[in-house]
Amino acid sequence: MGTWGAGLLDSDSAQDFLDQANGMPVEARSTMVEEILVRVAEDPSVVNREFVPEEVVAAVAVVAATAARAREFEWMNNEALVEVAGEMDPQNHLRDAAISALSAVTGSGNSSLLSGWKNEDDRRSMERQLDEIRSVLRDS
Repeated sequence: MGTWGAGLLDSDSAQDFLDQANGMPVEARSTMVEEILVRVAEDPSVVNREFVPEEVVAAVAVVAATAARAREFEWMNNEALVEVAGEMDPQNHLRDAAISALSAVTGSGNSSLLSGWKNEDDRRSMERQLDEIRSVLRDS
């Protein structure tokens, strides 16, 4: 997997997920996001077997972006995310699944999303963005 920044969506896996979703009709996007989040929320062991953490985070970000609608956070300035979420209705029915799925990929101390950063500022940026998404999901 390649990354090019400390943003939640600054990886090949996250962008591939968003590109795939963008190529689908809106209802199919919603179904794809729902299937990933519900599956991970029900069985966190599927992470790294069926879905990489970056895909899960991208799906969570879609739900949060449909709830927030304003581009007030750095992670919401990702053009692929804006394109995917922009046409979707708020996905409030997925809020709990999104929070659970996000916990599944970030909850352990050895989460690949939070470990292995060479730059401490980048790691803190990732944590801040994850906290922003959690806040949006809780407040929606």
